[in-house]
Amino acid sequence: MELISRYSGIFAIIVYSLILWLVLKIAKSRRKNEEDPKEETPVQRSVTPLNLNDEDATVACLVAAIECRNECHKNVRIVSVREV
Repeated sequence: MELISRYSGIFAIIVYSLILWLVLKIAKSRRKNEEDPKEETPVQRSVTPLNLNDEDATVACLVAAIECRNECHKNVRIVSVREV
């Protein structure tokens, strides 16, 4: 009994520390899942070659990339080009 009463404070601190660590780890994993959703659909990688001699198509691709960059605030890469 004397041993338990002598070290009960240290034991309590260790138990509280472990509980706090566990709660913080769970909260961090939940926050990470909320911030980084996997809602983005995979992009089909069908590459259509762009005719670089066609100035209208080249300009349209550049303008679309610039507008997407300004709207999303992320780096943009043109993967494929299709005429609509």
